[in-house]
Amino acid sequence: MDQQLKSRRSSRLILLNVCIGQAIVGLDQRALLVALPTLTEYFHASFTTIRWTILSYDLILIGLVITMGRLGDLFGRRRIYTAGFVLFVAGSALCIVSQSPAQLICFRVLQAIGGSMISANGRAIASITVPRAERGKALGLTSTAFHVGFLTGPPPGGHTIETTGWRWIFSLNIPIGIWAAWLAWRLLAETKNEERVRSIDFTGAFLLLLTNGLFIYAVDQIPHLGWRHPTILTSLALAAVACAVLISVERRARTPILILSLFRNRLFSAGFLSLFLVAFSQVALNFLMPFYLQNLRGFSPSQVGWIIVADSVIIMALAPIAGWLSDRFGSRLLCTIGCALIAIAQLFISTVGLDSSVLRIILPLALQGLGWALFNSPNQSAILGAVPMERVGSASGMVATAARTGGAMGVALSATLFSAVLSAAGLSQKQIESPQSWSAVAETVVTAFDHTVFLISLFSVLAVFFSAVRNTRRKD
Repeated sequence: MDQQLKSRRSSRLILLNVCIGQAIVGLDQRALLVALPTLTEYFHASFTTIRWTILSYDLILIGLVITMGRLGDLFGRRRIYTAGFVLFVAGSALCIVSQSPAQLICFRVLQAIGGSMISANGRAIASITVPRAERGKALGLTSTAFHVGFLTGPPPGGHTIETTGWRWIFSLNIPIGIWAAWLAWRLLAETKNEERVRSIDFTGAFLLLLTNGLFIYAVDQIPHLGWRHPTILTSLALAAVACAVLISVERRARTPILILSLFRNRLFSAGFLSLFLVAFSQVALNFLMPFYLQNLRGFSPSQVGWIIVADSVIIMALAPIAGWLSDRFGSRLLCTIGCALIAIAQLFISTVGLDSSVLRIILPLALQGLGWALFNSPNQSAILGAVPMERVGSASGMVATAARTGGAMGVALSATLFSAVLSAAGLSQKQIESPQSWSAVAETVVTAFDHTVFLISLFSVLAVFFSAVRNTRRKD
């Protein structure tokens, strides 16, 4: 009996450890959004340079998260998972002492490598640690932990900036990460699977990262160089070549990162595309909102954090209910309504002005949260329900990759669109790259913000179409 109690206590501590790891990876990704206007001012950096503190993190996660999971299978989850915390802590400590945007971006890359090791192996550890009868509950808790961290990041991030400075956003990671690494190393039993030596698709991971990196770099440089500049054309051409090679490699790979045959299923492909588009539009809006609120409206970082968390509150409250509804009514109706609500909310946001009340801003954000709650759980359930059982793990990785890729491209393209609209309105390149100067031409900038958000909302409208045309299945 004592041994059983000890084993149960150990399982609960491991599950707690996994949940904390998922939460800090999600929180660190979102909390920095509130700091973007502050970072442009502190470093005297351009608008487009600072966004790479977000893009670099996302790009590494896109390229490595699936591969790190397979490295855990090969070399041992305990070793890879614990090393992830060590790298995440080291990256966080280095972010605190960054002296330039370039340093901060590089250290964010180190953080993301550690984060990919934590994210990829944490849920696998949870699934094999708890009894089979409790596995679904455990995986649900780890997913909830990530989203709690991701969705609640802005308020503590804003408060930290106001009270102790932006550097201390990263400080909380250090003691928690050290404790989590120690606990993981102490409690976890090592696992290996020598048979998977040949199952790691390093080529696919590299090509996926290269394709996204080249495309996003080209989009990032368009405002500075123009569409016809050789650097832009070369980067886009290389991205196309890398994408073509990626598709060719994945067709022949033994265990590919992207299982292309799954796209023959209309339910899977429609759900995948709608997720990409919704993630694109939401992350793009989340990237632009702090600049509107802080640089044009004069809200403090703490106030910005509490305003933009409105959608998160709705998501956390209603997402479980949406999942239950999808079990009863299927995904098509809920996902279509959810995408439509997101599009409507973004259209409302595209009409805000310099005198819009806080309630006028919060209500569309809450509506967007309602749309995401209705869309996400049913959509993921439908996607995973549309694939064979033996491919659910790979499909889950593809879903995560779709969301992160859409988000990264949303950040890149929204900033490019915003810069292009500002340039068309007559602002100089120096004014465009300096958010601190926007208050002098606030009417022009807020109009550009509205036009950019309107263009972004069109991606959500397209997501409505893909959600509506998905086929229905009894269990979707």
